Amino acid sequence: MKYSPDSLEEVALQILLGFGCDANEAAIVADHLIRANLAGHDSHGIGMLPMYGQQIEDGNLIPNQTPEFFPAAGAIRVVDARRGFGHRMALLALDHAFEAAREHNVAVLGLRNSGHVSRTGNYSEYCASKGFISLHFVNVWGHAPTVAPFGSCDPGFSTNPISIGIPVNGEARPMLDLATSTVALGKVRVAHNKGEKVPHGWIIDDAGSPTTDPGPMWLERKGALTAFGEHKGSGLGLFVELLAGAVAGKETVATGNYIPRGVFNNMFSILINPQGFDDQAAIEARVLEFYQAIKGGNPLPATDEILMPGEPEERKAADRTANGVDVDNETISQLMQTASDFKLDPVSLGNVLVECT
Repeated sequence: MKYSPDSLEEVALQILLGFGCDANEAAIVADHLIRANLAGHDSHGIGMLPMYGQQIEDGNLIPNQTPEFFPAAGAIRVVDARRGFGHRMALLALDHAFEAAREHNVAVLGLRNSGHVSRTGNYSEYCASKGFISLHFVNVWGHAPTVAPFGSCDPGFSTNPISIGIPVNGEARPMLDLATSTVALGKVRVAHNKGEKVPHGWIIDDAGSPTTDPGPMWLERKGALTAFGEHKGSGLGLFVELLAGAVAGKETVATGNYIPRGVFNNMFSILINPQGFDDQAAIEARVLEFYQAIKGGNPLPATDEILMPGEPEERKAADRTANGVDVDNETISQLMQTASDFKLDPVSLGNVLVECT
């Protein structure tokens, strides 16, 4: 079923307020989640709320948390999110790092001990809106690893996303946002909730053989996600783990405690003021010149158009804004159960949803 984005955001907002988030935090998180849905990343959208509710019940996700800002070390800034909602904690940390980037033309940020930061591309977009080039590397700890390094049957790290953006007219263009696994774990959840098989190559079973059944991976954590590009994605995933976990944070997936239903992030970010290199307009002109040169190439016979990083999300967002966001019945049921768990009326909340035809 497709629902209007505004009604989904209102449902998310009400559930977050039920969690105990104040109005500001609830609005930030709801906006982030629905923007992920609009971009086509349902793995990081409104369907995350049931997990957040479980973490709050366990005391492992803290609404309205105040982060700890460590003393500056040159252009390096370190922020402990103290298990607050990562969507807001990351923005506060980036705002803190922008001060260093303005002073030094570059800043390196270590955000540690954060609740789930969700879609990493959101932070490239945010930095671009402030005029900064940015690179973000995120590791995941608190649960057993989910991605098998190249050549291994056993999981060794998590999905470990990377995002890179360059500002052009206040927007990240182009903008790269990818997991170093073939897919994000949340896409396995989405397939399971829809009762669908996953494409060949996404996951292996606990014997190391390819499988298309998402159930054991999602429900029991049996098997593993594959790294994209074989040894190449595996190598990137390893270095994301080291930069975000061993350098910026204090926990890698190998050393962090395993916590039931725990999902925590560390983020290693590099922020660059392009005006430290040249006039902003001149840089943007060169970026667009290259951008259009790639776009102007001859597409493959089976390809209508050459798309740059970030364009598929833009196209998906335009379509879903106009025609609604597809959310499966199982996810809606989980959302209503979460609402009930936090003393909200699921019937009233369900009435907020606006179906699109």
